[in-house]
Amino acid sequence: MPQAPHLIVQNFLSAEDHSNLLRWTLENQNGFVPARVHTGVDDKLRRALVMQDIGPFKMPLAKAASSQYRGWLTQMGLPPFDVSGMELELAAHNDGAHFTRHTDTQTAMGQGSHRALSAVYYFHREPKSFTGGQLRLFSANDDTYTDIEPAQNTLAIFPSFVPHQVMPIACSSQNFADSRFAINCWLHVHTRVATT
Repeated sequence: MPQAPHLIVQNFLSAEDHSNLLRWTLENQNGFVPARVHTGVDDKLRRALVMQDIGPFKMPLAKAASSQYRGWLTQMGLPPFDVSGMELELAAHNDGAHFTRHTDTQTAMGQGSHRALSAVYYFHREPKSFTGGQLRLFSANDDTYTDIEPAQNTLAIFPSFVPHQVMPIACSSQNFADSRFAINCWLHVHTRVATT
């Protein structure tokens, strides 16, 4: 059966930008808070630390996504759309972290738009000190799934309606610096309002 549509971009950031992002992330550990789901903080559904403000990296990442997303859509065979907004979130996944199966179409931006395209950028300290944490994408009929490794300096892109989950992470040191880090990016499209 066909796989869920997705795209992998390797070496998404330059070596310098990748290094600067990792250093900035480690320096701002105190800015991370427990991740929330629609019911609030619920470790059974999602266990991670997150930060909405990614400081000096917000604009460069937003610009890169805005300039490249049409090509991503073409490569995945998806219809084009105009971006109406963007969300960014920096996440740290340490020992026991996970995110149960869900879709990204829910929105934190209010009425008038919804998430259409999801992108996850992976980075971590070397040598890698965690295992697991694959992004599992489910096919439309649930017969198959694709596991994407959280490889260093890699961007994974997929439609926000695709069911997916983050597999459990094991990190024996439990040191924040040894976490599986990810920047989640959601591109929004205007919601069409039905007229009568």
